[in-house]
Parts: sequence; C-alpha cells; structure tokens
Amino acid sequence: WSQVLEETNNLEDLFQGVTVRPSVLHGDLWSGNCAGAGGEPCIFDPATYYGHHEAEWGMSWCASFGGKFWEGYRSLIPKDPGFDKRAILYELYHKLNHYNLFGGGYMSDSQRLLDRLLAA
Repeated sequence: WSQVLEETNNLEDLFQGVTVRPSVLHGDLWSGNCAGAGGEPCIFDPATYYGHHEAEWGMSWCASFGGKFWEGYRSLIPKDPGFDKRAILYELYHKLNHYNLFGGGYMSDSQRLLDRLLAA
C-alpha cells in the first residue's frame, strides 16, 4: 500500500482533471440488493454515505450489471478520464473489507488489485 501511495502521489494522481462532488451513494450495490417491484427496478438494504459517485461501482464485480445497464448509465453519466484506474481503487476498498469480514481468497484478490494500481 505504501508503494501505491508513493507512486500515485498519495492517490492524488488518480484524480487529476476530475472534480469530485459528493453524491449520496447506496454503498452496497450488488446483485443481492437489486430486484424488481411492481415491474420497476428496485434497490434496497443500503449502506448510505456521501462520496464520489464512481465509488458506487466498487462492488460491480458482484453486481452482475450487463452491457445494457452500463450503456444506459453511461448515456446519463459519461465515464470521466481516469475512471478505469480509480475503479481499481474502489474495488480494492471492498475486497479488503470482504477479506476483513470473510477471509479467504479476498486477500489474493486485494494483492492483485494493488499490483494493478502499480501498473496503471
């Protein structure tokens, strides 16, 4: 982690050219917290907080959002420059949290994400 901080100027380099405006986030957006009700999409069981809107997608690895979802989302909120690098950081947060809660393979997933941050 210290190497990631050193090589990204304490993460500041990941946010160059991006204005971060606090947004209300669901905070636990994965397939188990999405369903339909009355023929409409529904999300529930939030862990709500204010944060960078991109942080919402740190759990997308287990959300099963398909291409149509992302196409619709990106038609409303275009991908900001550097998102792909920040997405690694946001996923890392959740993988470390899952390791803390559940152990197992989340540690090796976290290490791979740290390596990807260093390579990005």
